Amino acid sequence: SICNEDRAISFTNLLASFPSFQLFSNPDEPFWAIGTGKVATPETAQSVHATCRSIIADMYDQEAADNMRILYGGSVTPESVDELMAMSDIDGCLVGGASLDSTKFGRIINFQS
Repeated sequence: SICNEDRAISFTNLLASFPSFQLFSNPDEPFWAIGTGKVATPETAQSVHATCRSIIADMYDQEAADNMRILYGGSVTPESVDELMAMSDIDGCLVGGASLDSTKFGRIINFQS
């Protein structure tokens, strides 16, 4: 999709500014999810994260790609976290509004894999 191509270009430009990123984490948040309460399907998020990891492998090597932490942040909820975290290329979640509710946040940080 055009959106994924734009993201790939932006991601490539971002990585070019970091000569070494062993401790670098890349967050991914769909622009349409910001402040909406909408979450990407796990399959969509996985596809975007796999694309990011592929770009890293192409620019550097597979080891760098495997070591990159790619975090999903897009209205993560107690209802969505288990499926998101089951995806192979999603290494963590950035939690927004749900972090303000201790019950919701507790469920998110104790996701079921």
